Order: sequence, then C-alpha cells, then structure tokens
Amino acid sequence: MKFVIFYVLLISQTLALSDFTLNSEKTLYIVDGDSISMQMRIYGIDAPEIKQTCKKTQHQIVDCGRESKAHLKKLLKTTSGKLLIKPVAFDHYNRILVRVHKGDIDIAKLMVAQGMAYSYKNIYRQEETLAKSKKLGFWGFYKPPIQPYKWRKKNPKRRNNHN
Repeated sequence: MKFVIFYVLLISQTLALSDFTLNSEKTLYIVDGDSISMQMRIYGIDAPEIKQTCKKTQHQIVDCGRESKAHLKKLLKTTSGKLLIKPVAFDHYNRILVRVHKGDIDIAKLMVAQGMAYSYKNIYRQEETLAKSKKLGFWGFYKPPIQPYKWRKKNPKRRNNHN
C-alpha cells in the first residue's frame, strides 16, 4: 500500500486531485513528524488478510495474504503504462476506496481474474468464476483461502490493521 501512496504523491503534481474531508484521523498513518500516509482500499475486491493461511499443497501451508500482497506489488511494478488512482468513495472504516489502473489495465479486475483476490459483491464475479474454473492463483491450491470477510469475523484479534 505504501508503494501505491508513493505513486499517488508522484502523479499528484500532474493530475488535479479534489479536496476531501476525513471523518477521523484513523485513516492516516503517521510516518514521522512531517509525513503522513493514507489508508486506501482498492474498490471491488477483497483479498486475504496478512496471516490468513491456506494450503498450497496438501503439506504446504502459506500466508495467502502475503501471497496476494506480493502479487499486487508485482502487477504494479511490471504492468506497463502510467498509474492512475481514482478516489471513488469512503468505506465504513473511513478508508478511501480507489480504482487503480496501470495504462488501460484495471488492476482490481486483473487481481480477481488471476485468482489472487475475491470479487467484492458482484463487481468482478464473472472474472472470479472464470479464475475458479481455470484453477488460477489461489483456486489452483489444495485448499484456497476462505473468503476474507469470513476469516476476519473468525479472527478479529489477528486482523490486519492495514498499516
């Protein structure tokens, strides 16, 4: 996420960003005395949390949250084109919901299509269904991760704080 923040700051000089008001400072991460970072959530997807495990093979347990995070970093680094981050709303945790594109590529859609994130509600349901049928990403694992919202409900103390 800090990688994404860097690009937002980098491109903000060339793009006009609208002002917005936060209801709480909880959305901010204080880096040091003169730097803040903001929590943003990619609109339309739900990815496994850090520490959320799944079974890659019958005998290999992996942190699917870290796998998903690494995949997102790789996509942002290797997909060609300019990075566009468009704020669309605030969620119930006051995080900024954003659409992320690299060139003409919808990164959220690609995460789901490659089996590395769930569709949030039905936004990318078609891509999720296709990824499952082709056993892409997590869907090719011996035991894929449970839906992140179910994991968060069962593990409230282990939940990633998104910082």
